[in-house]
Amino acid sequence: MKKILLALLLIFAILLSACGVVKYEYKDGVMYGDGKEATGTFEFKAGKYKVKGNFVNGVPDGLFEEYYPDGNIMIKDTFVNGENTREELYYKNGQLMGTFADDEDLKLYYNDGKLVMTYNDKTGESIIYHENGNPLMITNDKESAIYNENKEMLFKVENAKAVDIGTTLKKLEDGSFELVKNNKVVAKIDANGELIKYLYSTGETMLKVNEATGVTEFFFKNGNTFMKEDGNKNVLNYKDGKPLYEMDGDSWKIYNEEGEKIAEDFELVTNIKKVD
Repeated sequence: MKKILLALLLIFAILLSACGVVKYEYKDGVMYGDGKEATGTFEFKAGKYKVKGNFVNGVPDGLFEEYYPDGNIMIKDTFVNGENTREELYYKNGQLMGTFADDEDLKLYYNDGKLVMTYNDKTGESIIYHENGNPLMITNDKESAIYNENKEMLFKVENAKAVDIGTTLKKLEDGSFELVKNNKVVAKIDANGELIKYLYSTGETMLKVNEATGVTEFFFKNGNTFMKEDGNKNVLNYKDGKPLYEMDGDSWKIYNEEGEKIAEDFELVTNIKKVD
């Protein structure tokens, strides 16, 4: 009986070998098959999300697609010999969230298609947008300007010097100040001159600059924080206050509308399957 069992086990092992069962493993950015660098199209899970893409000699090469649990596209990555040269992120409704590419401007959108921000790496110009699509702040190497939602300029700096745009400073009885333009208050300044609040045309706080702490905070009309800059840390939020984009020095994160991080490297890869 033992000889029969051993013979059956041997036959089973031979059959497995003949069927070409390969053990795939993703380690340190390289896909392996039985310990050798693998080539082909693979499906796998990166964290909780399904991914499909092509590997050549173990490294990503070509288009990679990452999916939401419902099957809709979440991320499209383009790799060239292991280097990520372009990334597109999408909302669940199919609307483009943002594009990151070596040879293109950075653009971030809300799920209704309106721009949140743009950055031109060649010119160094960045633009932050109001909810209605008009520019809120335009900044480049030489100048910066702030606008309310109606495109009215509230402040401008050129070569580190403030530009006269027709505003006057009015001191109040409590020692604080109001910045007035065309007989309308466009900003409020505390008595120490450290805290400046720029206003929407309807009176809500639009932008708060704290000279003492170095923190700058933009607000939606509903009062939620739109963007916050604190040293090297920058945060952009959805209209409900949840984070959309976080940058801390050279590291950054992108979040979906539920607050889940969706843009990251293939940190934890499981369920690897070769499909081509």
